[in-house]
This record gives sequence, structure tokens and C-alpha cells, in this order.
Amino acid sequence: MPLKTRNFILEILEDLGIGDYSARPFDCAFELVAAPPSRKRLIMIGFNGSLADAIHTNAGAVQAGYEQPAFSNVAHGLEGGWGTKTLARRLTELPTELGFNWRDTLYTNALLLCSSDAASIQKVARQSAAASLESLIRKSMDFFERVTVPLAEPELIIAYSNGLQSPSAAKILWETFGSGEALDHVDSSSYRATYGFTATIGSRKVPVVGIRHMSRFVPSIEAIKLAWEQQKARSG
Repeated sequence: MPLKTRNFILEILEDLGIGDYSARPFDCAFELVAAPPSRKRLIMIGFNGSLADAIHTNAGAVQAGYEQPAFSNVAHGLEGGWGTKTLARRLTELPTELGFNWRDTLYTNALLLCSSDAASIQKVARQSAAASLESLIRKSMDFFERVTVPLAEPELIIAYSNGLQSPSAAKILWETFGSGEALDHVDSSSYRATYGFTATIGSRKVPVVGIRHMSRFVPSIEAIKLAWEQQKARSG
């Protein structure tokens, strides 16, 4: 199964022409990526990778994961590998508070290209083989639809980057898979802004909850649960 999964991911990366982009498709252990889909019920998706992830290309990161299947970049962050442990700690605490196991959570990013920060991604995308941010978004979302979601059986997607005035993980998912539906805001405050919608990805309907980026903001568990329940009621 690990070899088959590796080859499947590499084939899609090559088909989309993003295998050589500096990025890491998954921050969880490859052992989990290759595990049965039923084990992966939660997907956590950030905006894009930092330059710390630029040590690999997407294809190189998949190969490295295959060779070291127990290595988890999130666990590495918990051990101080990302400098501050704040984001890694929140990325592992949140699944637990929602009834999931963080070691069974798929961690990924909306855009499979690294940049020094979110503000510079448009410039980096233009300078890359993607040639534009729009092309990068399309290729990255194709990967999400063709690889990430089929490898799991998601009951919930948490997008921890949710600004609406500029590209964010939640906005990209909404515009790609939201089927034109309105966002359901459960908290419109600037600090705890939380909203939900239902993504239609292939034949699946998956609740998505967009929250502020956890490197800077403490998520509201109550608001996330409320947004999730609203979307489950809608799709149920």
C-alpha cells in the first residue's frame, strides 16, 4: 500500500506539473497518508508552506515520506522544529477537542508552493512555473480533489486561514467547492471570525469550517462545533 500510494501521488503531481514546486503536500506522517481512508476523518488545511518547507519539492517530500514513513512534520513542530511551538500545539490540540486523534489527521495546505509569508505568495506564484496565482490555485485544488480527499473519508475540513478580502485557505475552498452557496457566519468578530459552508468535492459533501490562522489566534471550539453542526444539518 505505501508504494502504491507513493506512486499514485507522484503520478498526479506530475500530471498537474507541480511536482517540482518547493513545498510539502502533507505535514502528517506518510504512514497515515498510506493508511486506509476510514482512519482519516479530519483534514486540517492551512494557506501555504513557509520557507522552512522549501527544503523539498512536492515530489521530493513524498519520496522522503515514503522512505521515513513515521516522520510527521507536525510532531517535528511540537518538538520545536518550527521555532515557536504555538502553531504545532494548536494543530494537535484542536482535533482532540473535536473528538478526533491528531495522529490520524491529514494536515495539508491550500497552495502547494512555499513563500516567506502569505502576502508574498502572489509574487512567488508569478515567478514560478505556475506563472500566476490563479493557475497555482487551480492546480493545488485539483490535487486536493484528486488526491487528498480520496485518501480520506473526511467528516470535517478545518481551514485555518479564512480572510475574505484576499486569498485564504477557506476562501479558496469556498470559491472552488462551495457551489455558490452563502457562508454561514457563527462569529463575525475580528478575532474569532468563524464560518462554515458545505464543500461538494466530487460526489462528496463535506462540512468546512473556516477559522483565523492559529499561529496568531486562539480558535473558539464552541464556534467551530456550532458551524460544524449547522453544516451537518444542512447536508444531512
